[in-house]
Order: sequence, then structure tokens, then C-alpha cells
Amino acid sequence: MIISDPSVLLPDAPAIDISEARWAVEYLSLMIDKLGPESSVSLVLMQARRELGSLAQSASATVVGPLRIAA
Repeated sequence: MIISDPSVLLPDAPAIDISEARWAVEYLSLMIDKLGPESSVSLVLMQARRELGSLAQSASATVVGPLRIAA
């Protein structure tokens, strides 16, 4: 089988909306508060919250996959 359009093999680059990132930060904060700061799960959630928080702070950045590129 010959594929004439190779773009069908590449998945779409994930995009994160700033409002979604802010919502996720708030939700992660609620989960961390419920679990307590000493929980091992909370440590993982805190790291995710920091990553999402950094995306939400820089409104001029464009999210392309795992990379953040300033415009």
C-alpha cells in the first residue's frame, strides 16, 4: 500500500488553552489540599501544577507539544 499523503501518519500537535491550564491548576490545588502536602501523590500533583502554572502565566507563549515557544 502506498500512502500519497504522509501527513495522515503524523498526529495533530496537542494544544493547551490558557483557560484550561488555569482550570487544571485550580483543580490540582483542590486535590492537593484534600490529600495533604505530605502525600506522595501530592508531590506528583504539585509538579504538574507548577508546569501548568508556568504555561498559564505566559499568555504570549504558544504551546506546541511538550515545548513552550515565546512568540
